[in-house]
This record gives sequence, structure tokens and C-alpha cells, in this order.
Amino acid sequence: MTTHVQTATPLLSVRGLSKSFGNVQAVDNVSLDIFPKEVIGLVGDNGAGKSTFLSLLSGYNIKDSGQFFFRGKEVEVTSPRTSRRELGIEMIYQNLSLAPDLTVWENIFLGEELARWRLFMRRRDMIAQAERVLRQLNSKVSANDFVGNLSGGEQQLVAISRALLFERDLIIMDEPTAAISLAKVRDVLDLILSLKQHGKSVIIVSHRLEDILTVADRIVVFARGRIREILENKDLTIESLVRAIFGDLEGGAK
Repeated sequence: MTTHVQTATPLLSVRGLSKSFGNVQAVDNVSLDIFPKEVIGLVGDNGAGKSTFLSLLSGYNIKDSGQFFFRGKEVEVTSPRTSRRELGIEMIYQNLSLAPDLTVWENIFLGEELARWRLFMRRRDMIAQAERVLRQLNSKVSANDFVGNLSGGEQQLVAISRALLFERDLIIMDEPTAAISLAKVRDVLDLILSLKQHGKSVIIVSHRLEDILTVADRIVVFARGRIREILENKDLTIESLVRAIFGDLEGGAK
């Protein structure tokens, strides 16, 4: 269990966020505040609306209605580019979207390469910056290692390094421990806590409830496209969290 202090102004607020696909109401009137240096666990049964909600934050889907406020100012999230570059949101998917045949530094800068006069790649600068952020995370991975040769946990570190290097304020992690060995789970959880120590906010989605309980400050329970409950991570157990997820779904949003 972790503790945090909520500041007066949230990093990101959503109000009345809704999204439907045909007759399916995937996200229904969701409101949530995310504060600086906070880890939020997002849980819920399959089809509860978690993935659609995150796709609205990251700009891969566009809301039908609702509002976004970034540091107290209303903004529009219209694409992954605006989410990433203007709001500082980095989405790290379960499959990581990394290029295994490229090096660590090439993956970190993929799509945002440094160049002189937009023509000549600043290779040395990119390698140096990649090495700096890797050392910042206490990693033994080299910027010149090929990503395909790294373990699942080390590949997570590469994706997180990109978020740190480009000063993303909110990092969303989708099932970060699902595809790695149990021996490496602790390393990924430590990386999440390290992000918080570096002043970042994190949303983690995971079916491994023990991971959520280890790192989250608050836990948001989704059901039927709505927030059913928001729990402070104090004296919670896996059993009590399971009851919150699979309890009386007719109880409505809280």
C-alpha cells in the first residue's frame, strides 16, 4: 500500500465522459480526477469499459460527450498526437509496440528522432540521452542493445524510458506484468513506484489484483461503462477488491 497527498489542482480531470459504439454504451458519464504523483489502479470485469475509457484519454477514440481539463484548463483530446505531445500522456500497451529489430535508443526515439536541419540524425545525442534515462531508472540495459534480445521486464523499461525522456506527465500502463515471468514482476512494480518518485502519475490496468494493491494509491472500479466505486488503498485485501468488482452491479456508479 502507498500513500499520497492530493493537491488542489488535479493533473487531469474528466467530467461526464461518454462513448458509445452503435447501441453499446461503452463509457457512460464518467468523471474522475487524477492528481500529480499518484498511481491509480483501474479494475473491472471484462467489458466493464476500462479499455474504451483509456482510449479516450490517449486519443485513439474520440468522446461523444464530456470534458477534459489539464491542470485546470479545458482541453480537447482529438488524436494520439495531441494526447501525447500537448497533454503529456503516454500509453504503454500490453504488446508494448516496440520494434524488436531496432536498438533500445532507436525505439526510445522512434517517431521523435533528433535531427539537424531536419536532415541529419543526431545519433550520438540520442544514444547519450537514452543512456542517461536508463541510468536514471537504475537499469543495466545498454542503449545499443537490440530490443528483441531483452526480457519482457526489460522491454517494459524501454517503454517507460521513452515516457520519462519526453517528460510525459501521465503514463498509462495496460497489463504491464501479464507477459513477464513472476520473477520479473517485482522489477516492473518497482519501475512504477520509481515513476511516481520522479513526479509522474500512473494509471495501471491489471487483472493481477496483488500488483494493483502493491502500487496503487486509489483503485477505480469500472462496471458497465461507469465508475462503480473509488477506493483508497488502505487495508484493502484481494478478497475485498474482488467483492467490489463482482458485487451487486446494479448498485450503479459512485
